[in-house]
Amino acid sequence: MSQLGALDSKSARQLLETFEYLNQKLNTTFLVVTHDAFSASYANRIIFIRDGKIFNELIKGNDTRKQFFEKIIEVQTLLGGDLNDVI
Repeated sequence: MSQLGALDSKSARQLLETFEYLNQKLNTTFLVVTHDAFSASYANRIIFIRDGKIFNELIKGNDTRKQFFEKIIEVQTLLGGDLNDVI
């Protein structure tokens, strides 16, 4: 489960759900910096940065949060290193 700052998992989830609600109902934009895919899955748009440069971008679109989470994990896997580092 996600840890947002020093929050326990229940409080972190409540905060993320509040952000999501405010975004949808009040069209409020939040900038959240995290390495946590679970927390990121609440977003509508994610920009991945590697070595100070934009590496990739994901837009949630019509995906469920679970589908979006899986896409985030795929990109995070690629962020871990180059294919040449593995072979």
